[in-house]
Amino acid sequence: MRHTIACCLAISSLLSACGGGSSSAHADARKAAAALTGDDRQAAADNPQCKLFTPAELAKYVGEPLTAGSNAAGGCQWVTTHTRSDGSQGDVMVVVVPASFHERPTLAPGFKKVPGVGEQGFVAEDLGGWVAGAIVGKDAVRVAIAGATAGEPNAIALLKETIARRAK
Repeated sequence: MRHTIACCLAISSLLSACGGGSSSAHADARKAAAALTGDDRQAAADNPQCKLFTPAELAKYVGEPLTAGSNAAGGCQWVTTHTRSDGSQGDVMVVVVPASFHERPTLAPGFKKVPGVGEQGFVAEDLGGWVAGAIVGKDAVRVAIAGATAGEPNAIALLKETIARRAK
């Protein structure tokens, strides 16, 4: 959620500012936001990444119950069912994009190479949670988790499970 909201707000603000507040600028901002979240392409029920896991299956990776998956840039996002006292929520994201978009955050805290998980496998801390990714064939697979039990081992385990389920 934290990733999607930040991207959508930035694009929407930029498009609104450039358009001088016209209704076409607002329509463009809504269109850009829909493109970023994936809501302009397909229903979450038809999203291949949303079909990989149920909220209950993913809850073990973050230690909190999750809502149904929703479209997110290149993938699917499940958000925790409750808001924390600081106003934040945990989440799980599974994103699959072309391999040319694979980016290893080598300067991020906790960055480690993860050998034996696809090509250029990695894990790192990310925005209060953890991210793991690898190149698998023509795709870059990336997972992000934030929640009570989110950590390096769970991020790696979710990446491995995601790769295994996509191969079926």
